[in-house]
Amino acid sequence: MANKINPNRTQTDFKLDLSPEQRAILELIGNGNMTQGLKVAIDQAGHFWNCGLEPEMNLNYVGLVTTLPNQDDD
Repeated sequence: MANKINPNRTQTDFKLDLSPEQRAILELIGNGNMTQGLKVAIDQAGHFWNCGLEPEMNLNYVGLVTTLPNQDDD
């Protein structure tokens, strides 16, 4: 029988084997905090998934355009 998911639980415990490079990336994007870096990575992955980017796509052929909000010169 499968375990029921508790919707009120805010913490998930798991083990993830990472290379030194992967750990460094998570620490970098999390400002030294790997947990925060993982949260940022998940948020960004969700965003790009919603934009149509899929795991099998070759990133060498995917472009990225960034825009800044309009800034008043006042």
